Amino acid sequence: MPPFPKDFFESVREARPNFTKVDEFRISPEEGGKAFEVKKGQSFRLVCVEGPQIADMCIWNAHDYKERFWNDYTINREGIFVSTFTRLWSNMPKFRPMMTIIEDTVFKKNKPVHEGARHHYIFGAHCNPHVWYWATGDKDHPFVTTKNCWCNLTRAVKPFGMTAENLHDNLNLFMKCYIDPVTSLHPWEPTDVAKGDYLEFFAEMDVLIAVSVCPSGAGTVHWDEEQHEIRPLGIEIYDTGMMPPEYKEPLAL
Repeated sequence: MPPFPKDFFESVREARPNFTKVDEFRISPEEGGKAFEVKKGQSFRLVCVEGPQIADMCIWNAHDYKERFWNDYTINREGIFVSTFTRLWSNMPKFRPMMTIIEDTVFKKNKPVHEGARHHYIFGAHCNPHVWYWATGDKDHPFVTTKNCWCNLTRAVKPFGMTAENLHDNLNLFMKCYIDPVTSLHPWEPTDVAKGDYLEFFAEMDVLIAVSVCPSGAGTVHWDEEQHEIRPLGIEIYDTGMMPPEYKEPLAL
């Protein structure tokens, strides 16, 4: 495993108060999803602007959509949960860091009900028409027809010339779960996320990001449509004035 440049990322974290905000926008529940580019050396914050809200996020090389986030091997290298200093890796043949998390305001608030429960995990994939039909029993429910993460992400990437076939198994952010040692399933727990909490990512290459406002809202353990609230997510993009150290690929494939 290549060494992690922790000294560099410590310096990035220390410099955060001096970053320059260059863009800011919201993704509303009505819009559902949005895609945007972040340049190498920039950072972006994904913010729960009005309260806890799950985000599903995909990542591609902005210049080559065949290179994308590789969730399986990121799990192998970094673990199943992500937080500060987690590196997000791309697929083969490049297999290199795409982004590194430089801030997670939720981590210290974590109060697990079950041992090992945490927020922000890699293996959950995205909700889709099938899972919402199983939940609602209604083929015409908007969560089945248009407002699930698969549909949201598909709409988000369309302006960039991509389709649903380009989607990959994504990150599940602000979502809290634990691994059941008997069933090996990952049940949810009530979230510890509050208004204003965020994750901040430092781009190690030019990336295209797609984010879905998940219809699961805050991740209610027992879903009840009448008590279900879906909140917007905020995006803030910053010029950091810092470029990452060159990643030296061990093989030129």
